[in-house]
Amino acid sequence: MALATLCYQLRKLGDVHFPGLSDIRLQAFIVDHKARPESTREARQVVNSLDKYLGLNVNTEILPLYWPPGVNPSGLPNFETEARRLRYQALGKACYKADIPTLLLGHHRADGDETVLMRLVAGYRGEGLRGISENTEIPYCTGVYGATQSGGRAYTVPRKETQRVEVQEAKGQQRILEQLKFYQEQGFEYGGVKIYRPLMDYSKPELEATLKAAGVPWVTDPTNHDPTLSIRNAIRYLTQRHLLPKALDSGSQKEPSPLSIASSNIRRKYQRRNEQAALSYQACDIISFDARSGHLQVRIPIFPAHRDPEFHLLTQHQQLTEMEHIAARLVRLLLSIVSPCDNISLQTLKTATWAMFGNLQEGPQMGSRPKRVTELRPSKFTAGGVLCERIEMRSEETPLSEAHPFSLDPDSIWCLSREPYIKRLAEPVRIAPPAPTPPPSWRGGKKKGVSQTAFPEEPEWQLWDRRYWIQVLNPTDTPLEIRPLSRARLDRIINTEKKDSSRRLLLLKKTLRSVGPPHVR
Repeated sequence: MALATLCYQLRKLGDVHFPGLSDIRLQAFIVDHKARPESTREARQVVNSLDKYLGLNVNTEILPLYWPPGVNPSGLPNFETEARRLRYQALGKACYKADIPTLLLGHHRADGDETVLMRLVAGYRGEGLRGISENTEIPYCTGVYGATQSGGRAYTVPRKETQRVEVQEAKGQQRILEQLKFYQEQGFEYGGVKIYRPLMDYSKPELEATLKAAGVPWVTDPTNHDPTLSIRNAIRYLTQRHLLPKALDSGSQKEPSPLSIASSNIRRKYQRRNEQAALSYQACDIISFDARSGHLQVRIPIFPAHRDPEFHLLTQHQQLTEMEHIAARLVRLLLSIVSPCDNISLQTLKTATWAMFGNLQEGPQMGSRPKRVTELRPSKFTAGGVLCERIEMRSEETPLSEAHPFSLDPDSIWCLSREPYIKRLAEPVRIAPPAPTPPPSWRGGKKKGVSQTAFPEEPEWQLWDRRYWIQVLNPTDTPLEIRPLSRARLDRIINTEKKDSSRRLLLLKKTLRSVGPPHVR
């Protein structure tokens, strides 16, 4: 209620300070978790309260969560995690359907403190204690079309064209231009839903006072008071009764607690590292990229960027630590271009970071740190489901003392490609059932093997192999399997009987010979 009320008031005052703000459409989503019999009635009460106090100025919609048949949600040991996953997926789908790119959530300071305490209990340290992000992509929505990195089409290379338009080799420049043209024509997906939490700096008492001044009641989910339901509820029970040390207790404080301040500092450091990694990512030179085979060739900077005004205030050891953190994030950004994994943990990238940026300790600002022998760095390794290989290039040696953060490595390029399918990375399979009815163009005559029942208007988008968005309309009477192209399957297609020499099959064979395994992954 607090977030909806503040948004409503902001829109009312918008034209005074920001012309046009009053035209913004406000849409409120109320999630019905279906965890208790009375949850639907309570969701309806929230809708009635919004209508009563904010009138028709805010559109409302209840989003029910759908649990697997026979599952008692409140009895699940991981109820909070599963409810969060279903909740964000429902919100992501609803936002895409309503053409809403920005979602505001009402988390406040106490919610952030509870998250930090939960992570402390779970054994997190360092950046794991940064709390709730104030802005991020919507989580738990990988594979939900329109919610995460999808819904629009565009292609951008991770470098600033205005900074380095020239390419040393004419052939290399032509190759990049051809790749750009190809992917601009094909269209890469982008978009999705961005989450913002504008109330993170405010305490619960402040928000309660705001609603009281506006004449709007404070609404609480009854499940929040059951300390046996989740770890968060147990921590909330302790903080509200002041049973924790004062440094950890922010349940009724208007000023941020030491825990909030520490978490905020960690969050800012985390954000700065991500920003520096993004700068280095923009400086990388993408030599070639083939989405069909999941193959990337890239030249990376000798050192990651460190354009942070506070960097020079750090000791040499602290500078090295920061550079290694930034380098690990840059490695993750590059791997994510071709990786089949949803999330790549930074903790798993220590070898990859050393292999790609082992010369960090040889930089001028690292002075007294012991050098790592370049020859000992692995030139071939796997990380995040990606096979990485360094290819040495002949060139004049560039003294590291003359290199700056955006100087590209002149001596090597990195080739990144997807790992072959193994037990750990099983083949992705999609089963398309027979569609209900044939399209209008097929009606009027039966075709052998073609279903004569009705087709849906548009098949659902599916994420296949964590890289292709596909729509499958199966006009046959039998289920259709979609699998990766293996050498055995390719041979069967190429060796099809000569009597089947249709133009489309000949074109398919020609294409597969040029891009088929081992090139296709």
